[in-house]
Amino acid sequence: MKLLCPVMVFLGVFAARAEDPQPIIPVRGPTTVAFFEPVTEAELKADPDTNEALSDFQVYAAGAREGFQDTGIEFHEIYARSFRIRIGNRTTTFRAGKDAVGYYFVALGKKPRIEYGVNTGERLVNIAKEYFGKVSK
Repeated sequence: MKLLCPVMVFLGVFAARAEDPQPIIPVRGPTTVAFFEPVTEAELKADPDTNEALSDFQVYAAGAREGFQDTGIEFHEIYARSFRIRIGNRTTTFRAGKDAVGYYFVALGKKPRIEYGVNTGERLVNIAKEYFGKVSK
């Protein structure tokens, strides 16, 4: 029952974000996008595994956001199967594969790195350090 409470709080966010099925993420420097396929309350009630994965995703995203403070890495948490990345005047679309949960790391002049599945905040910070190199404000 504890897992369902945090999820219920975020359902309003899901509905607000569902209006824009492809959010645009501007990239001005090192950027990480945590993405999770939108789910309904009924889907969460019907599938305890999805409910737990979403809860873990949200907790770990909060940890990553905290870990990225003072690093210069911009962090976005979105609920969509696809999103657009804007670098300067150029926009590209990312569409998640079968596993619509993961993390998209991108920096100016680098090929994006995509990690699928739910990762801990600590693991995300380590992946970011590996991908972006040394970053700080």
